[in-house]
Amino acid sequence: MRPAERNEMVVLIVENELKDAQLLSSFLQSRGHLPITTDTVKSAAGMSRKELPGLVLLSLNGNAGQAMDFIDQTQSLDPQPPVIVMTRKPRLEDAVEAMRRGAHDFWVKPISTERLGKTMELFEPGILKGPGASAGSQPSPIITQDAQVMRIKAMAKRIAASNATVFIQGESGTGKELFARYIHVNSGRKEKPFVALNCAALPETLLESELFGHEKGAFTGAIKTKEGKFELADTGTLLLDEVTEIPVHLQAKLLRVLQESEVDRLGGRHPVPVDVRVIATTNLAMEESLKEGRFRKDLYYRLNVIPLKIPALRERPGDVALLSGHFAGKYSRLHGTREMDISPEALGKLQAHPWPGNVRELQNVIQRAVLLSNESRITPEHLIFDNEDTSPEQEEMSLMPLCEMEKRMIHKALSAVEGNRTKAAEILGISVRTLRNKLNEYRQGQGL
Repeated sequence: MRPAERNEMVVLIVENELKDAQLLSSFLQSRGHLPITTDTVKSAAGMSRKELPGLVLLSLNGNAGQAMDFIDQTQSLDPQPPVIVMTRKPRLEDAVEAMRRGAHDFWVKPISTERLGKTMELFEPGILKGPGASAGSQPSPIITQDAQVMRIKAMAKRIAASNATVFIQGESGTGKELFARYIHVNSGRKEKPFVALNCAALPETLLESELFGHEKGAFTGAIKTKEGKFELADTGTLLLDEVTEIPVHLQAKLLRVLQESEVDRLGGRHPVPVDVRVIATTNLAMEESLKEGRFRKDLYYRLNVIPLKIPALRERPGDVALLSGHFAGKYSRLHGTREMDISPEALGKLQAHPWPGNVRELQNVIQRAVLLSNESRITPEHLIFDNEDTSPEQEEMSLMPLCEMEKRMIHKALSAVEGNRTKAAEILGISVRTLRNKLNEYRQGQGL
């Protein structure tokens, strides 16, 4: 197979349904990319190591267990490709497990080429990458006009060249990981791995192995040696997201790694030397955690060499208009709509909102508004906030059968976009074909 050109990407398709594989392959080729296909997860493991794909489209192939193991294996690749899991028979358990293992998304077949095309735009060479971007990719920009955030950004750039640990504190959604990636790409390690671990997303039984690795036979189910995140980040940067969620007994082991620059794998006989720059984040008030003994003071002092505290969005109201305009432009391009502006009335509503979910909530609100608007302008009726009080209608829906709730949500989405099925499907996160099939079912049952 010839190497990928600078502006194209290798995409690994793991699919045992020939027609689906051919459709995906043809679509990717039409966009100038290089699809490689296999019908088994077993062969996909070798291909991913050899070809280093920029994206993996993984069908569960009737064997969720092997697929989940394969997702684990992709996490050790450098660069680490995003994995999109696909299935015709969705199960909540599979979706949760796939995302826990590190999958980028979980899609229900049939796959809309429109949705795939828009998703591909996130990963194609030469554009900004989101939070799941792999090492060496350009992170999303830090957009601000707030004097305090600009000072923090300048400080982050100044200290990037050092190897000092950085402790970033701030509420959820303020952009802590964005600052961590900013530090990495401005450091001498920018061409080396950037590995992120959400310490709150893993149960205690898995966290130790994920952090420090294990040897074959170290415990039941350890059928092979596994490198931990410290080893995977060697010569690069390791982000320990929500570090305060690490249990106290593992904090002692983490402290030793930071002090000695070596890792003891579970079941290992000898320590493994590592050269890693550590950045940690938390959304908690550290004073309380330290006082109650839930976080070791010696570890805190080791991590807090360079402290950065990111202010909440409500503390920098001038950024609301700036970020709103940025997200409106971004999602207009992503969803193929006309470039949208924000009406003064809508902007007033945005600036009056307290933003408990910070920038992440604002991003969600604007994306939703872009999808709901049929015009080139976002107006107040297009703004639906994440934390709005539950209405009587919502309370009623929470107690009804799932099929009836589904029917009402489809009807509501269609009503919001004046019957535009493409936009309704986008809002609902399903393909247009699936929406059409649902509508046919309702008509046959004299429903919607």
